[in-house]
Amino acid sequence: MIEKVIFSPEEEFRERAVKVFEKHKTKIQNKIPEAEVYHVGSTAVTGSLTKGDVDLQVRVTQEGFDEAKTKLSELYPVNTGSDQTSYFCAFEFEEDVLPVGFQLTVKGTSVDHFQQMTRFFIEKPSYTEQYNSLKKRYEGADMEAYRKAKAAFLTDVLETPSYQEIADRFAVYDKVKFVEGEQYVTVEDTRDLTDQEMKNLVTHLQKDPSFDSKEMTLLIPNKFNVNIESFLTNHGFRLHDENVMVKKAWNKETRQPHYFDTASLHDIPEEAFKDIWEQAMSQSLNAPSSLDMDGHMQSVKDELGEDYQSSCLVAYEDGLPIGVVMPHIEPGTTDEGRLFYFGLVPEARSQGKSKRLHRQALGLLKEKFGACYYIGSTSRKNVPMLKTFEANGCTVIERNKVYKRVSTAGKKIDKGEYSKCKTAVFC
Repeated sequence: MIEKVIFSPEEEFRERAVKVFEKHKTKIQNKIPEAEVYHVGSTAVTGSLTKGDVDLQVRVTQEGFDEAKTKLSELYPVNTGSDQTSYFCAFEFEEDVLPVGFQLTVKGTSVDHFQQMTRFFIEKPSYTEQYNSLKKRYEGADMEAYRKAKAAFLTDVLETPSYQEIADRFAVYDKVKFVEGEQYVTVEDTRDLTDQEMKNLVTHLQKDPSFDSKEMTLLIPNKFNVNIESFLTNHGFRLHDENVMVKKAWNKETRQPHYFDTASLHDIPEEAFKDIWEQAMSQSLNAPSSLDMDGHMQSVKDELGEDYQSSCLVAYEDGLPIGVVMPHIEPGTTDEGRLFYFGLVPEARSQGKSKRLHRQALGLLKEKFGACYYIGSTSRKNVPMLKTFEANGCTVIERNKVYKRVSTAGKKIDKGEYSKCKTAVFC
């Protein structure tokens, strides 16, 4: 029996497609924390014609491919009609809302183009129109004939200068780490870039429309010389702060001490938590933030995911709140412990409580969250927090200059900096 192809506007599926994507993204990242998961294909491109199926790309390293393939096969059937290689495997699932396809790819290989191809059509609507025209020509036609025409069209797209520019952008992006929320984006782990790659990164970031309305922060290691600093300044960034990054690996003696009672968002209302958190932020020695408390809370939800409530803790002494601590496993890792936020309310500072609460938080990271080590950071101006790190056996591993984009989409940004660099605050 000949399979016919039928298309509909993506807006007919948009709401359902987003829900399906989010559902399976969470499911996959719970199973494979180090995987990158993206909504790709026509249901991810506004204005597209689509068959109505939802496609996800799952990106992993070559070293992690076999394990990721095994874990995905525990969740979804392999698509036996698709090729399988040492760097690619497709899966499928007949979701009760919309059918779903999964493309497992190794980063940097010849098939690792689904995300950047989707981005190309998002940014180049004229090509989306061309793609729609092709689909209209094959409406109701043989599926196999459409697939051949589609392959030829996409092959031509891959050769265009516009696509190559996006491919070059993603090649640089793959060498750094992005922490992104609704209102901000922070670029970390730039230490391995060359001077030219750093310049390319900055140029691509400034041109990338997906970041137009977001507050942008770059962490730049001290290894880069004044030429890079001048380049950043000349391309719309200003030096905002300098932070100090520390690390602590557990030993057999590392245990969870109990100095203070804690309550999570499972136990207290979100508004009460935000009120205490706001107090802990007041008079901070770190650079201030431009986000309001709702924005900060949303950033927690964006990064930590569905179980964010377990990480949002208020510490109490004799029934009174003394501070906020947010232990979690860094997204994209399986065992890196971080504190999304750490700080004491003004009344509890300068009494030695910081060291004890931080020590208790490290114990939580090890015993409750399963972390094998801890990474923390704070402003070089935050001497109390630096002393807390030292007292609890943390070692300085890196110093970064913090650059912020001066303006975005023609709008002046205020002097705030989002503390998503995992900064700890006033102690």
